Amino acid sequence: MTEVHLTGTSYLKDIFARNASRELFFDVRLDQSTTYGELYDQSRRTASVLRSLGVNRGDATAVSVENGVEAAWLYFGCMHLGARFVPINPALHAGDILAILKLSGASAMLTTPKIRERFSDGQLPVPVHCFAQAAERLKDRHRQLLTMDLRAEIAARDPFSESELADFPDETVFMTMYSSGTTGLPKGVNISYKGILNNGRVFAEALGLNNESRFYNVLPMTYLGGAYNLMLIPILAEGSIVLDGVFGVPNVYGFWETVRDRNVNTLWFSPTMLSMLLRLEDEMDMSFLHSQVRCGIVGMAPLSPELKQRFEERFGVPLYENYGLSETTFLTTQRPGRPRLAGSVGTCLKGVEIRLLDPAHQPAPPTREGNIAIRTEYFMRGYSNDENSSSFLPEGWFLTGDRGLFDDAGELHITGRTKDIIIRGGINVSPKRIEDVLYELPAVSEAAVVGIPDEVYGEEIVAAVVLNPSGEDPLDEETILEHCKSRIAHFQTPKRVFVFEALPRGATGKLQKTMIRQNVLERMK
Repeated sequence: MTEVHLTGTSYLKDIFARNASRELFFDVRLDQSTTYGELYDQSRRTASVLRSLGVNRGDATAVSVENGVEAAWLYFGCMHLGARFVPINPALHAGDILAILKLSGASAMLTTPKIRERFSDGQLPVPVHCFAQAAERLKDRHRQLLTMDLRAEIAARDPFSESELADFPDETVFMTMYSSGTTGLPKGVNISYKGILNNGRVFAEALGLNNESRFYNVLPMTYLGGAYNLMLIPILAEGSIVLDGVFGVPNVYGFWETVRDRNVNTLWFSPTMLSMLLRLEDEMDMSFLHSQVRCGIVGMAPLSPELKQRFEERFGVPLYENYGLSETTFLTTQRPGRPRLAGSVGTCLKGVEIRLLDPAHQPAPPTREGNIAIRTEYFMRGYSNDENSSSFLPEGWFLTGDRGLFDDAGELHITGRTKDIIIRGGINVSPKRIEDVLYELPAVSEAAVVGIPDEVYGEEIVAAVVLNPSGEDPLDEETILEHCKSRIAHFQTPKRVFVFEALPRGATGKLQKTMIRQNVLERMK
């Protein structure tokens, strides 16, 4: 394995110093700029605020906020203080947020009224500090939930002086990112300074990202896509970021206008975003894309060659695919100057090794499909809860749960998954979590949740159930879906529920999800 000798936090500190007077963020909702120097100063003051709230070095600090510069203050404030940053996506169901707070051992939670109002008094297991974000429109009922004015607190504090950008060993855990685990419980991935900072640097170098790169952040800043892909990596490249709300109905129709008017030249997409943009009717001259936009980066979920071709042909934006996991950060990427082969996710980054294994974990021929195992300098510092121990192999190898092969050019192609995870719109969804919710209904005797191909989300969630015979009125699809909506997040709720007399099982009694998926697709024809 090729070692990458980089200095993580000290290099990041130098970036802020070199670019102190340059614009870092431009928030289109506020028409407001923030320079590198301003963010550095504000985040040091944020570290002082966190200390005043009782957060100390090493403490887990939960942050659940919408997109805004406040998310960046808290991110780098934790880094100055040496606290462990625990981002929580506001789109999660309240029950999942509570589970993360308990699993993480958070000493405090910083959030906003829209998120706080989802919980009753005394329900949250940690001290909660509730503030308003500048881009947030407060309703009267929200004002009574406020416990602090974060901007005023920051303005009143002196910059934190005990440390800057965590003058701690690179192996120190900076962030614990929770995502769907195969058991249904959120899975905590402990990410070190070395892992995230050094991986970001080599990824930026591989794609030629630099101080002229201007990004458009429309991914959640409390999820890896918005916090790492579209905040930390642009900073490591010494670029700038146009900041907006999370991609969706409010900004999809003005997406290209913002790209044009704010001189964005580097875009980061999920396959779902590509599908939604393709559905827009051409109402403006798109010729500016050919000269302005250098590249579009695509990850977070599998991209079909057909979708990639349609997008590139219509908009003329070259798309570069990549591959990575929360546990590993980025592993591969396509690169400028190399052919962008259909179905490829590129070649390994510096510091990364990939090999293919057979079911017995023995090396398989690289051009024949096998289980993907990786060894990387950027690997996580372990799980916060002991899940997936079978993924760890001797000599530092790790099974990703994906299957793939290498082509003759040495580029990796992902061919499928071995883990029981659905990737909907770039977000991992645990079927087990949804199945547990379905089994809460006494009338449900069997339940299986599977992913099916979807043009917009890549995969859509559907459920197959068997109902207990009963003299009562049988459950219908609408009732089951309403139950799911009350218990899990909207992106976890099945699009459809199908009732079967029985579900196929193998010789050992295990549900055969491949056959269930085929049966569902037949019913949908």
